[in-house]
Amino acid sequence: MSDQIKKDNEPNLILDDERDLLLDHEYDGIQELDNKMPPWWLYGFYVTIAFSVVYLLYYDVLRWGPSQEEEYEREMAAAELRFGSVAAEPESTLDFTQLVALTDDVSLAAGKDIYMSSRNLCATCHGGQGQGLVGPDLTNDYWKHGCDLSSIVTSIRVGFPARGMPAYGSMARLNDEELHQLASYIISLRGTNPPGAKAPDMSRSVECVEAPAE
Repeated sequence: MSDQIKKDNEPNLILDDERDLLLDHEYDGIQELDNKMPPWWLYGFYVTIAFSVVYLLYYDVLRWGPSQEEEYEREMAAAELRFGSVAAEPESTLDFTQLVALTDDVSLAAGKDIYMSSRNLCATCHGGQGQGLVGPDLTNDYWKHGCDLSSIVTSIRVGFPARGMPAYGSMARLNDEELHQLASYIISLRGTNPPGAKAPDMSRSVECVEAPAE
């Protein structure tokens, strides 16, 4: 009886303009309509296929266009011309291994101004008091790359791009005098014990000595 009621009511559930579109199968009482895709969608799909064929021929088959590696090398070369190399240590007119840290108030004040200035990111990464934020604490006795003047200058000049610290040694950023002042100010921070100092990474740090850490 229920099957007969369902059969009698079935035509009322199907619109007249859909009757010819019904497929012969159903799932869980749901029947599928054989609707055509909208023309705009279909043409867009054809365009993506055509574009992929042209792209494949242009870049990978005929090699008329540059590869990703070639584009990367071109952009790096252009960046080096514009900003200078960050891979090589910038040239210097001073031999910092023969210099000592500045201790006079004028030089340290100049170094602090550089440390806090917006044209480099010392305070942003190492904290306004050297206590360490993203970068390490500069006030304790454990350093990763040497704590003497020459090592600190080299770290500032060359940077550590792989760890997020750019090179600051090009003349467009810091000249030799400014490097000397900044490194001297950083040395003056040692032992100041600011509040909230970041703990050293003992897996990569050694106690401060007068030679660079290996």
